[in-house]
Amino acid sequence: MRVVIELRRDVNPNVVLNNLYKHTSLQSTFGINMLAIVNNEPKILTLREVLHHYLQHQVEVIRRRTEFDLKKAKARAHILEGLRIALDYLDEVIALIRSSQNAEIARNGLIERFGLSEEQAQAILDMRLQRLTGWSARRLRQNIKSFCLR
Repeated sequence: MRVVIELRRDVNPNVVLNNLYKHTSLQSTFGINMLAIVNNEPKILTLREVLHHYLQHQVEVIRRRTEFDLKKAKARAHILEGLRIALDYLDEVIALIRSSQNAEIARNGLIERFGLSEEQAQAILDMRLQRLTGWSARRLRQNIKSFCLR
C-alpha cells in the first residue's frame, strides 16, 4: 500500500508530517525489557549486547553440531575400515566365524587375528551374508573410498 499526500504550495510539509505522527499511528513507540540470562545471571541488555550474545550462541550451536557430525563420520569410517579388512580376508573371516562356538569367541578371534577393534569385530559379526555379494562388496568399497580411507 502506498499513500501519497499532495500539499498546496503555501503549506509547510513539516507541520503536516508532525500532525500525522501526532494524530495517527504512523509512528509508534513501545518499551521493551530485554532481560536475558548471561553466564547464569539475569541481566538487562542493550540491543547491541543481545545481538552479540545471540551471534555467540549461534556460533556455539554450529560448532557443536559440526563436532557431533565429525564424531559420527569418524565412527562410521572406523567401522568401514574393519569391513574393508573383512572383505580383503573374506575366506579367513568366514572360516573363523564358522569354527567358533559362539559370538564372543568369534569376536575375540577377529580381534586377535586381524587386529580389529571391538566395534569393528561386532560390525562384521552383525553383517548379513547378503552384503557379501559382488554388487554389495563393490558398493561397500565405493563407500570406503568416499570416506578416503584407502
